[in-house]
Amino acid sequence: MTTTERKKTMTTYCGDRRTTGHGEADICGQEGQGGMHQCAECWRKDRLAAEAETEEPAGPNSADDGLVLAIARVAHETVAAHNSAYGDYTAPPWERLPEKERAHARAKVSAFLNNPDLHPTAQHGPMVATLSASQRAAAYVFHGVVHAIAREQTR
Repeated sequence: MTTTERKKTMTTYCGDRRTTGHGEADICGQEGQGGMHQCAECWRKDRLAAEAETEEPAGPNSADDGLVLAIARVAHETVAAHNSAYGDYTAPPWERLPEKERAHARAKVSAFLNNPDLHPTAQHGPMVATLSASQRAAAYVFHGVVHAIAREQTR
């Protein structure tokens, strides 16, 4: 894992490639139109490190929370079904999903729950301009599932 120093904090870039569909890919640490792309897991690590420095709590919904795990699974399966409707059958079922991708899904859920105003495509950062319509729709579906389940839990 490589890091780049910015001011007093470090920014983490793992360099991993994440396929976004239709032959496109995001690479954590790759320069894009609006700056460096950072994956959700690296962003989460940086956020937790920054909170530890300022002694702020990480939030009630950590990526290791049971509810976050359940929501991530449902959101992933829903997006996989959505993608299948567009002819993209590349998303495996949750049980066969690599742990790194499960962690990425949990990090997204945690970020959405702890930051309710976070935009559905926020994880893509400056690369959002390169997303296809189906990829943007999938981001909105994931976001919608997370917030629908969270609202249901508060009833």
